[in-house]
Amino acid sequence: MTSLAPTLSAPWEALVVCLLLLVAPAIASQKRSPLWLLAGLAASVAVALFAPGGTAAYLGISFSAVLHALVAWRWSRTGAVTLAVSGVLALAIGTALHFEQPAPAFALSCLAIALRAGVLPLHAGVASLCERAPLVQTQQLASTIALVFVHLRHVDHHVLAIEWAPLLVRYGSLAALAAALIALVQKDLRGFYRGTTAMHGGMLLAAVGAASIGNFAAALLVAVAMGLALGGLGIMITSLEERTGSAAFGGPGGRAGAFPRLAASFALFGGAGVGLPGTAGFVADDLLLHALWMESPASTIVMILSSALLAVATLMAFSCVFLGRTVSSLAPDLYPRERVVAVTLVSLLLVLGFAPGVLLGPADAFLSGPP
Repeated sequence: MTSLAPTLSAPWEALVVCLLLLVAPAIASQKRSPLWLLAGLAASVAVALFAPGGTAAYLGISFSAVLHALVAWRWSRTGAVTLAVSGVLALAIGTALHFEQPAPAFALSCLAIALRAGVLPLHAGVASLCERAPLVQTQQLASTIALVFVHLRHVDHHVLAIEWAPLLVRYGSLAALAAALIALVQKDLRGFYRGTTAMHGGMLLAAVGAASIGNFAAALLVAVAMGLALGGLGIMITSLEERTGSAAFGGPGGRAGAFPRLAASFALFGGAGVGLPGTAGFVADDLLLHALWMESPASTIVMILSSALLAVATLMAFSCVFLGRTVSSLAPDLYPRERVVAVTLVSLLLVLGFAPGVLLGPADAFLSGPP
């Protein structure tokens, strides 16, 4: 019974997070997602997480990418094409595993993660989604978490993963630094969201690289914290812009007085994204830095600098948009449905922040062994 518990709980816990990110935009937004779409995405993610073999797991990832691409096509052709390409890559990975070719499967899986996470310079699709369809971006973060889970389970135990670890760690760290610098010079909330997402993409790629030396659970927690923080941030930015229009940093601030709950939620999600103590982001950053130090102390320093720069960018964004002379607004603060989403996502970030073992223990037991 003891050996069976981690086997059951690790995929279930990942599925709960993924389902939450899939339905959160549909609950918060007045634009309802079709039930067939949510059902298809949920089913494909469940197949990916619970399939015993890599071929079926990546087939689930491929199907979810195609569904995301169909939804994204209306708002962003670039984002839709990127998602479709990631779906083709997932299909190719599953085929490679079927023919027992783990080396190309690992290489293609790393490329798929880079595309879905928005790692520089492969960030065009994700950046377009952040700009034009942040709610679709939040939903695709759910299947990105599933992709990382499947990668860690089925292809990251190959010798190539250990050989590529230094390259992925160094490249991910440098990509995170470049994205943090980009976030620092943005002039509106959508630009800040694009830069923040790209920075976390680099962080995730570095975490995936470090996973091969025994940090599988840490890499999964980085993916989960990234999904919850960025997903919540995207929903709050959409909610604010539905009330005030585009939020430029050079325009009037002072929106905290009119939207106190929205401002507090934005601050919590932004803080979780830069390692606010008490949130999952803090634990994920701590574990990631320990893992990177084992592989490359220089990359660890670069990642610390990246996080610091992103923290400055987050404070600047919050102060420009929410602080200053109070601006009155006839628009209401968060609606009840938006509060439910914000409270749920923040609660999960806090639970994983104060009790990370809830996820880390089962994930480590499940992912560290052979698939």
